[in-house]
Amino acid sequence: MSELFSDPRWDAYGMLREAYLAVTKCIDADVSPAGDTDASISDLLFRLARTPGHALRTVDITRALATSTTRTTRLLDTAEKRSLVTRSAHPNDRRATLVTLTEEGLAEARRRGTVGLASAQRHIHDMLTADEVAAVTEILRKLRDANQQPH
Repeated sequence: MSELFSDPRWDAYGMLREAYLAVTKCIDADVSPAGDTDASISDLLFRLARTPGHALRTVDITRALATSTTRTTRLLDTAEKRSLVTRSAHPNDRRATLVTLTEEGLAEARRRGTVGLASAQRHIHDMLTADEVAAVTEILRKLRDANQQPH
């Protein structure tokens, strides 16, 4: 093996990525058994349900879900057709679109959230101590915040 790939920095990145993929696969299978689009809908519903006022600008959804503008537009089209969200002009920024969770969307978020929380319990919280969960959460927040800054 070359020196490049024996560098121990690969371990942290590799384990972070592999853990994320493994846990996400398990939780998505429970919450969104219909596949990728359904999992993206769940992500959207959870993000909006956890946001004060249950509304975000499209650009903030794209950033929060770490996806492309095109994929966000398709996702919102699907969610809107299912009456889970509405889109409207942002009240303070005419250039922005505001996406708001509907009552049906909130009910669906709660339904999926109940399943998701039970799944997160099994796949995360039952595997770690409370102190480990707190430490991992703090570390992941630090990594997320540092890497959401413009480069």
